[in-house]
Amino acid sequence: VALTELTHLFLNEMVVRNNGKILNTSSTAGFIPGPLQAVYFASKAYVSSFSNAIAEELHDKNITVTTLLPGATETNFAHTSGVDKTAIYSNPASARRVAEDGYNGMMKGKLDVISVSTKSQKMQLSLVRFFPKKTLLKQTRLMQEPK
Repeated sequence: VALTELTHLFLNEMVVRNNGKILNTSSTAGFIPGPLQAVYFASKAYVSSFSNAIAEELHDKNITVTTLLPGATETNFAHTSGVDKTAIYSNPASARRVAEDGYNGMMKGKLDVISVSTKSQKMQLSLVRFFPKKTLLKQTRLMQEPK
């Protein structure tokens, strides 16, 4: 709710000025359903869909909406939630790198910025839509279980 309300709040002034940039943080988790973290994964899918839709609504304005989609990132979130003991967090990106990727992508007016620690992770994410959903769900669940 906060992301939606803040976007609305700041966007109104940007439209009046016909100038601005918005960077919303989603997650690569938004690409797939997330067994064992269903609400988290679904909320990130919402952020991505909402941000991309708003970006298109503003196509004729001098306003960009960029969605940052980080993968596993070195933050307290992983430890606090316990996911630091899962396969997904075996090779997290630094928080600094994710922040820089998001900022640089926003400044270039990119629609989506995927920030992961390796090129192979990025390639795997691009192939997600081609996997059978049941296989994807099972693999995601296995990756979410503690080691």
